[in-house]
Amino acid sequence: MHPGGPRPEYSDQSLYGVYYAVVTQNKDEEKGLGRVKVKLPWLDRSDQDQASWAMVATPMAGDKYGMYFQPDVGDVVIVMFIAGDIGAPVVLGGVWSKTDKTPENNSGGKNDFRGYRSRAGSRMILDDSTNGKVVFADKTNKNVLSVGKFASGGSGDNASAPPKPAGAGAGGVILAAMDGKLNITCKNGKLSVQGLQIKMTAKTDVLMKATGDLTLEGAMTSVTSSSGGDYDGASTKIGP
Repeated sequence: MHPGGPRPEYSDQSLYGVYYAVVTQNKDEEKGLGRVKVKLPWLDRSDQDQASWAMVATPMAGDKYGMYFQPDVGDVVIVMFIAGDIGAPVVLGGVWSKTDKTPENNSGGKNDFRGYRSRAGSRMILDDSTNGKVVFADKTNKNVLSVGKFASGGSGDNASAPPKPAGAGAGGVILAAMDGKLNITCKNGKLSVQGLQIKMTAKTDVLMKATGDLTLEGAMTSVTSSSGGDYDGASTKIGP
């Protein structure tokens, strides 16, 4: 028995090394194993013929876990063949080319940025510049989680500075929603916010609501209103 199953009749030679291929199908309806179909542009009739189903290599794979990066139809990939059998291709990874441009051009030559960019433009950036940070951003770059130094560093398409509120300092953690709502939910647990100083600022209203008791406690507590103030309750006590 030939490795990988019976040797196909059309496979009259062994192919060792790696080869270019182009993805033609990425929906594995036959077995649902995450395989892809490819065409081999260096073969005769490659515009009509497809190779056998190709497994996709990944840094980690197990039973319903691991890293999942499925190539798109039209992507240029590198393949090899198990035991040189053209009927048993394996996709080793994608390659950038004239048709598939790199998401980081490294124009300065310092190689400051690594990470991942989705087809839609969402990004995970590992910034190794002098203002290093880890950034998660959606395609609009208006909803951002940034950990590290806030100032922009390096050069290129991925150099960025996260939006930050006044007085945020030079570094730390920024969670920003510059377009839309920012919701923090802890439905069935306890949400704790601790800090040396906590400041809440709103351009319009601040609403604090509790279905149980609401307690405000401080060494000195000041409540100031530029206009009128309402304190309403079935029982209201102010003072010792």
